[in-house]
Amino acid sequence: MENLTSPTNNIENTTNLIMQAFRHFNIQANDVLTYEQLTPYLEEHDEHNHFKDVQRDAEYHLMKEAYATPDASGLRLTPLGYNTLQENKEVK
Repeated sequence: MENLTSPTNNIENTTNLIMQAFRHFNIQANDVLTYEQLTPYLEEHDEHNHFKDVQRDAEYHLMKEAYATPDASGLRLTPLGYNTLQENKEVK
């Protein structure tokens, strides 16, 4: 993975890592990806731990684009987010 320097790139990278985590854990539409699942996944896949500075912004971006909604234990994947994953689209 590249060494990301700009906050915008870090947010985009973290947003895509979160979407990959939904896929990795086989989260279905309207199901929750818990922070107990997500945090270790991000730590493993973001070798420089850039996500720690921008995770809130990345989650907000997913919510703004209607791919996920907040849940007390993590992020709930919306039907739109699920369809995006099924179509293998990247989130921008």
